Amino acid sequence: MAATPKTGSLHFRGLKTGTTYSKPIYNADDEGVLCRIGIGGATPGATGGQDYCVFDEPVQLYDCAFVTGIADTANLLVLANFNPTPYSINWASYVNTLANRPPLNIQFKAGTRISFQQVV
Repeated sequence: MAATPKTGSLHFRGLKTGTTYSKPIYNADDEGVLCRIGIGGATPGATGGQDYCVFDEPVQLYDCAFVTGIADTANLLVLANFNPTPYSINWASYVNTLANRPPLNIQFKAGTRISFQQVV
């Protein structure tokens, strides 16, 4: 099956300040690979961005919105400091065309390197 790279966005809320942080994400649609997350104003791609994002305050991942059409990977394993967490996000449940995506409440401590690994 041919890979179909896709993009999306991650939405975090600061647990101290209430600030909303949105980060673009790039999924190469290749099992086992870390997604690329945008830094600054740059949109990530196969070589842009970095493999994680980090915040100066504790945050909650409360929503994701992905472009539909992924073919090879179905889930994103959520990692904290490059270690697996119990959380997995199903790509199809969070496509950007769904008006009622399931709410997320995945919390991270300040300074945690948050990343997403593509899994079947």
